[in-house]
Amino acid sequence: MTMPGHIGNAPLLEVRNLSLTFHKGKQPAVDRVSFSIKAGSTVGLVGASGAGKSSVARAILQLVKPDSGEILFKGKNIGLMDPRALKTARQSIQMVFQDPSVSLSPKRTVEQTLMEPLQHFEIGDAESRPEKALQILRTVGLDQSAMHRYPHQFSSGQQQRIAIARALVTDPELLIADEAVASLDVSIQAQILLLIQKLQTELGITFLFISHDLAVIRQIASEVAVLYRGQLLEQSPADRFFSQPAHPYSKTLLSFAKGETPPGWTGDKWHLHRGQRPVDEPSACVFAAFCPDKLPKCESTEPAMFSIESGNQHVTGPQCVKCHLYDEVNSHDH
Repeated sequence: MTMPGHIGNAPLLEVRNLSLTFHKGKQPAVDRVSFSIKAGSTVGLVGASGAGKSSVARAILQLVKPDSGEILFKGKNIGLMDPRALKTARQSIQMVFQDPSVSLSPKRTVEQTLMEPLQHFEIGDAESRPEKALQILRTVGLDQSAMHRYPHQFSSGQQQRIAIARALVTDPELLIADEAVASLDVSIQAQILLLIQKLQTELGITFLFISHDLAVIRQIASEVAVLYRGQLLEQSPADRFFSQPAHPYSKTLLSFAKGETPPGWTGDKWHLHRGQRPVDEPSACVFAAFCPDKLPKCESTEPAMFSIESGNQHVTGPQCVKCHLYDEVNSHDH
């Protein structure tokens, strides 16, 4: 994952300074978030419940309108697209939701479920669509016998395979998986994650994989972005994130994921939630109240995003962090 301005191949998806507020007078659910995703990669978007992860996904699909910022898909601003162009973009950006028992209509057979997006996006014709649906169903590991059955007749893992098939049937380039394995038991989770990895290898699909479960992210993601109280605090290659996390919040998340209490931590894990933040609160680090490593200025001055390699503000690299600790390191280095 790279931030805007990265030199190299143009990203498939680019999010620039995205902000989204659901209730007037409240803190934004998404607060000036920027990141991008290269084609063929899997970016894991992590954070505790309420961090803003699902809100980012819904804004990308234009299911909700952001207050400000830009979302570029293949270089084009989704927010400025006319209805026809937006429909085309949505065909290429599909989503898999957390609970398939809710996201799948109980009144539709599997065939009807898979035919609906084909008809909506005018893909193929009446003769070719059933074969397309069957082909995708086989891709996710189900056979023709499933076509005329209803969701309640399948296990939870099979239901999620059907939900993935529904997303795949439009031949998307980007698949957003929003807690797609959170409602499944561990053995079924593993099967679905293997399926997603197989799809990426065979079909070249790009994934934005949203999860609060770091074990899942470790298995599937090539890059990690960390949200807290609506803000992006760190972004890093996955191997670097899990071996050398930079932000104190990232370190805290990883400690709790291992069943450990972080050094210097005085709260409990529920303090990792976004919670409420007064709108008149001074501009500061959003994690300052609970940070075991905070500096005096953390409570009064919002940090910039730093590239750990270059030490420059707003200049991104393989690992970037929004933290005054790196401001201090960089100033001492220079």
